[in-house]
Amino acid sequence: MAADLFISIGSSLVVEPAASFPRIAKQSGAKLVILNNQETPLDGIADVVIREPIGATLRALLARI
Repeated sequence: MAADLFISIGSSLVVEPAASFPRIAKQSGAKLVILNNQETPLDGIADVVIREPIGATLRALLARI
């Protein structure tokens, strides 16, 4: 599989196997965006970390596209 961008939304990124997906995407060359209101173990490898309410952030994003 290949992806240019992986967006993790509202996950602690602690519970496996889902917690591995962002790391695999990053190792495969994808940009990683984490949208979560709390720190995650993968924040350090993310290209962008957004700590804002999910609903408001997604509404603002959708309004721009």
